Amino acid sequence: MTKDWTSAISRRPVLAGILGVLGIAVVGGIAYEVSPRRRYKPSPFDDLLSKLSDRENASRVGAEVVRGTPGFNADRTKRSLRAKLADATLGDAISADLARDRLVEVRGWVLPETFASLCALAAKAA
Repeated sequence: MTKDWTSAISRRPVLAGILGVLGIAVVGGIAYEVSPRRRYKPSPFDDLLSKLSDRENASRVGAEVVRGTPGFNADRTKRSLRAKLADATLGDAISADLARDRLVEVRGWVLPETFASLCALAAKAA
């Protein structure tokens, strides 16, 4: 006589396995959400700087932008960027800069004006 496969499998080990996998997934999700992220000192530009994926390197580029721009005004730049990015994403603003040839040269690198301005604010905030 052949046994039915459902009678050969016990429920407890199957439930324990499912709960174990679920527990590992929950712990992994919590660890991912609580992972250490780089914290920056508060600045008046945080709403704009949150659009940058790598604020530290942007700050390095921004230091060169500020150095190459005599009379750089952070407040004027902040107002200009807020107006420009109010209804557009950073990608859209950069695309518009490229389409209109609004470019800035920084130590041999040619950058869109919006990105260069954001980097300069990152340098001022550092």
